[in-house]
Amino acid sequence: MSTKTMKQRIALVAASALTAGFLSVVSAPVANAADGDANIGLTASTTGSAVASITNANTRQVGFVTATNTAGSVSASEIVLNGGDAQTGICLSTCSIPFEIEESTDSGGVSVVVVGGVLSSVADGITLTNGAGTTLLSSDRKTAVLDLDGTTNSQLIGIATASSGVSTMQLQFYRGTGITSLTTATNAALVGSLTLTIASASASGAFSAANSVINTQIPYLKTETASGLLTYDNSSRIPNGSVGAIYVSLKDPYTAAITTGTVTAAATNGAFVNIVDTIPAAGHAYAAVSAFDSETDGLAGGDAYITVTQPVANTAGSTTVTITLDGAVIATKTLNWNGDIASIAIDAANSNSIFKNGADNDFVGGQTGIRYVVKDAAGNAVTLASTPTLTGATGALVGASVTATVSTTTAVLQTSSVGYGTTTMNVPASALNGAGTYKLRVVNALGANVDSAEIKATVSAADLNSFVVSWDKASYAPGDLGTLTIAGKDVYGNAIADGVPLTGLSLSVASGLTAVGTACAATSTFSGGTVTCKYSAGNDDGAYSYSVDVTTATPQSASVGAVKVAGASGVTNEEVLKSIVALIASINKQIQALQKLILKR
Repeated sequence: MSTKTMKQRIALVAASALTAGFLSVVSAPVANAADGDANIGLTASTTGSAVASITNANTRQVGFVTATNTAGSVSASEIVLNGGDAQTGICLSTCSIPFEIEESTDSGGVSVVVVGGVLSSVADGITLTNGAGTTLLSSDRKTAVLDLDGTTNSQLIGIATASSGVSTMQLQFYRGTGITSLTTATNAALVGSLTLTIASASASGAFSAANSVINTQIPYLKTETASGLLTYDNSSRIPNGSVGAIYVSLKDPYTAAITTGTVTAAATNGAFVNIVDTIPAAGHAYAAVSAFDSETDGLAGGDAYITVTQPVANTAGSTTVTITLDGAVIATKTLNWNGDIASIAIDAANSNSIFKNGADNDFVGGQTGIRYVVKDAAGNAVTLASTPTLTGATGALVGASVTATVSTTTAVLQTSSVGYGTTTMNVPASALNGAGTYKLRVVNALGANVDSAEIKATVSAADLNSFVVSWDKASYAPGDLGTLTIAGKDVYGNAIADGVPLTGLSLSVASGLTAVGTACAATSTFSGGTVTCKYSAGNDDGAYSYSVDVTTATPQSASVGAVKVAGASGVTNEEVLKSIVALIASINKQIQALQKLILKR
């Protein structure tokens, strides 16, 4: 367990502000910043007094809490404004902020205007400059002007102190030839502004759940540098053997970092924790030997990183980590681990079962042809670090392998969030064709082989030798969907391999049947030894011809025939008309017979 001492930045600032005494302006022979920049010193005073200087190293502020946007240049020691930058920040009600603005030309001036505060110094309250020129300070001490009067390289420096009872204080900096007096202080370009929200001393440094971030991170191995930082909870299960992580960034109601107090973490179910103040690097900060740890120092910017070990090695499990700040619970996080590999199964329904002789990773049609699922003893899908291998190959699959190359096309590693992975069968070009079997193998953390059940498969010669065409019905009603199936075989009578295209396809169907979905073409590929084409039957009854030929299957000619479309009764319009004619003829005969009978009487 670590027992470090946290830096107390905000508390120190608050204490300095409440005990503030004299404010001073100090000159120095070396200019602090570039010509025309406005500089606000951020180094906290340790004496309770604010100091303004043309050298940033000598400036000291009282009561400044934090900057709250990215305008201008913000560092630990100063804010630099130029080009109209509008920076915002937070300070305590007793804050005193040192500033400096430089002008090197001899035809202009610089000015500062304070709203919600006054300009102050330890001298006579008027001389706020270093160098020649005329300095003017308004009677209400809210505006100061430096008119260079033909001189160069002069700076206007001073201290702005918040007025009692205000909610904001703003410093506005101007530079240009139009500045010659207090009445023309703003008749020039705005260099930049700093608007400070006045914070309550009691709220400053208090934990704000809304502004803080406490989130589980992407898990990582102890040999890796931690990933991050996520500003949301990563909900994926943690791979067996990996370390869980929780990122903690503590902020107060004013979004200022909390760097004072004690942060603790306690884990359940046998997991260990360790709190560090930086993102853990490879081989660093994994000394978690207890279910409890605390951090009281060095939380850079209010941040901490909690590493959490697996409760029981190689076993699925979970732990709940309770995080506190100064004894108050600020978050609880539950982390879930997968166990070691216990099984691998091949998803036959979503895997190829007929493989092309000579297929490899370049055979686009057969890529990602096998889908597998790897689970731990608790039935959780696990995250793999490497692809499975092929084992137990028999028959036509002797000498085959599965790819070890991880990519989005040839092999996608299983992750616990997706729940399955894919790989590609590579079959060497050989005289072996027909039936075969294979298994997939993975190795668990203990080095033991875990094999799938045996899967039956077929190896097909590369070329189509023959095909058979069939329809799923002898007759279709208007609007029915019909399926035309083209079944292909190789020279040995084996079904054509999955992924092989119907090269040389010549297909025509009469207009009474309309192709739906993706029409069959020479680029259509076999699956399970067949290619299926969908058609919609039209509204007109009749017999519609079709012709299917695959020119690469040279031993046979095109398959031709006709498909019947009939009404709901199952008869065509011609058949209905013929029946009507026959019925009329029958009625006529009956009438003639009746007439003869009457005449005889």
